[in-house]
Amino acid sequence: MIKKVLLGVLAYIIGISIGVYFESFFRETIQDIFKFTTSNKIQFRGKNIYFSIGGIFKYILSFTLMLFLFSNLNLKLKQVIKNTVILLLIFGISLFVISAINANLKVIECTACDNGIVRIHWNGINYDLIIGLSAILAIIPSIIRLVKPKLKKTP
Repeated sequence: MIKKVLLGVLAYIIGISIGVYFESFFRETIQDIFKFTTSNKIQFRGKNIYFSIGGIFKYILSFTLMLFLFSNLNLKLKQVIKNTVILLLIFGISLFVISAINANLKVIECTACDNGIVRIHWNGINYDLIIGLSAILAIIPSIIRLVKPKLKKTP
């Protein structure tokens, strides 16, 4: 029991570290997706200065990593690698789709845009929502793996 608690705390700390380390990468990736999926109809204005995206997505990433660890604790390495690939694929696809939908909605809702080009501030994107929702969608298979055995035991 103590081993599981320590592993959970370690996974949570690693998740926060990943969030801090990859924060600018996620930010730039989402901005690139916004431009790409709208055929450059979104332009960013102002200075690209930020202190931090926020804290919510870091906690969600930490929670995701912790749940992933617990759902794969007693599995063989081959299955853990397969589950890791699935998690990363779902995360990447979700990040792309959510960003694309968000970007295109911004273009659609702009009624006073010059030549259909939307100008938003660099911080005009809700990065926490996009990354957090992507992480939540990516962890769903792991949650199912955790809950499924318990549901079978219930009469």
